[in-house]
Amino acid sequence: MAKKQSAKELIELVSTSWIARHRAESQSTDWGQTLAMYGLLSTLRKHENPKVRRYLKTWLRFHMNERLYVNYFCGSWSFGLLYPQVHHEFPELQLQLRESAERIYSFIDKKALRNGEGIILHNVDLPNIYIDTVYYSGPILQKLGTFLGLPWQEEAVGQIMLHLDRLQDGNKPFYIHCEENVAGLRSEGSWARGNGWVMMTMAEILPHLAKKSPEYKTLNGRFQELATALSEYQTKNGLWRTIIDDKSSYEETSASAMYLFAYLRARKLGIFGNEFDKTIEAAYSGLAKHVDANGVFGGSSEGTWPGTIEYYKSLSTGEWWWGVGAYLLALTEYDS
Repeated sequence: MAKKQSAKELIELVSTSWIARHRAESQSTDWGQTLAMYGLLSTLRKHENPKVRRYLKTWLRFHMNERLYVNYFCGSWSFGLLYPQVHHEFPELQLQLRESAERIYSFIDKKALRNGEGIILHNVDLPNIYIDTVYYSGPILQKLGTFLGLPWQEEAVGQIMLHLDRLQDGNKPFYIHCEENVAGLRSEGSWARGNGWVMMTMAEILPHLAKKSPEYKTLNGRFQELATALSEYQTKNGLWRTIIDDKSSYEETSASAMYLFAYLRARKLGIFGNEFDKTIEAAYSGLAKHVDANGVFGGSSEGTWPGTIEYYKSLSTGEWWWGVGAYLLALTEYDS
């Protein structure tokens, strides 16, 4: 039996491989690329790697000099995920980083596209209700609001609840990908990566809410329900399928890494006890098998539009920014 690789070893292997194969200036600040950078940034909390630091500094300087592009697409706000750590790790860029934080927060607050119910819509050309927007609004508002000393809780929690109420998959504890805002047409199936956005959102936002508050109790209840249900659908390989409850769909690594991150973060912070220890260890072992000898983390589904169950099952898999980012976040939590 092969020796189990430590989280530190896997972090070194995956991060070093990634930065060697992807020029920093070629990485945008769109949602997928920024999630990869968020994962790399998180690794510096535990393991100082001069190569990773230089890579992130090059990426940051390039985009600060170009002035961060912020628009109606919620993915363009993803840079907010890096706060406050990015400000702490790169104080030499503090003026540009503060300006960027102020601009993202102000855009969400004053210009984000909303429907009549106040739900933030995904983009101008996709003015619909997406599960992805839960992650790219709630935690970002919390991070930026806290960093800037501005209010965030009402809007962040409100957006999470509005999206989850609209996108629940029938009577299941899971969530669908999208509902058209006007027509009301809905995507099919409990899409794993979409539920990953929810799990990560809960793990990141709950520690910043007062435990006795109604908001904490409501969101924690949803989190506990979702986490418990997911644990029941984990495969024998420690992963989850791209349509969670469809045994004919393939195992998918980006969602599985998101779940692992959320389980670990919640356990570390006392939101969960030890009830998911076996789930965590199985996921850790299962995901490690998707790192090849060159440090490439594969098995993540490609960029995904809302669709039918058969569409989700047909998508190809490989190495993608969102998979690498989520996996590095999970490894950092595992190593904490």
